[in-house]
Amino acid sequence: MTPIRHRLPLLAALAASTALAAAPAIAQDARCPPLPAGSGLHWQQQAGDGFVVCRARDGERQVLGLMLTAKPTITPRRRQRREAGHIRSHEVRWYQPDITDGGGEYKRVAVVELGPDRYAQVWIDPLSEDELQRLFVLAQGIGLE
Repeated sequence: MTPIRHRLPLLAALAASTALAAAPAIAQDARCPPLPAGSGLHWQQQAGDGFVVCRARDGERQVLGLMLTAKPTITPRRRQRREAGHIRSHEVRWYQPDITDGGGEYKRVAVVELGPDRYAQVWIDPLSEDELQRLFVLAQGIGLE
């Protein structure tokens, strides 16, 4: 059985494709935003009607992802609220998603409003507290504009 941490981006993409099939705000030719220089990561991109999913990979492992949509497909709950931070000029609040498999206590997700009918849902998949802190710093440099 596939661990839930590997299914989270897929579930988000499926929700987006179902909920946003007719959403014109995110064109299929949209691109993943620039990753910080020297990050050593590369994007794996998947586009659909009304969404673009970007997975930042370190070799075979996804460490960070984002989904560009016209409307958020998740609604974080206040009780899941954790750290405050920034992604470029955007103030964000990081939330701990409901994930029960190994390492779930370190995973985080944030929703960023980029403009009218433009959102980025960002998630990070660290395996430890140290990696969580490094990924917060990395996420700060994602070129969301």
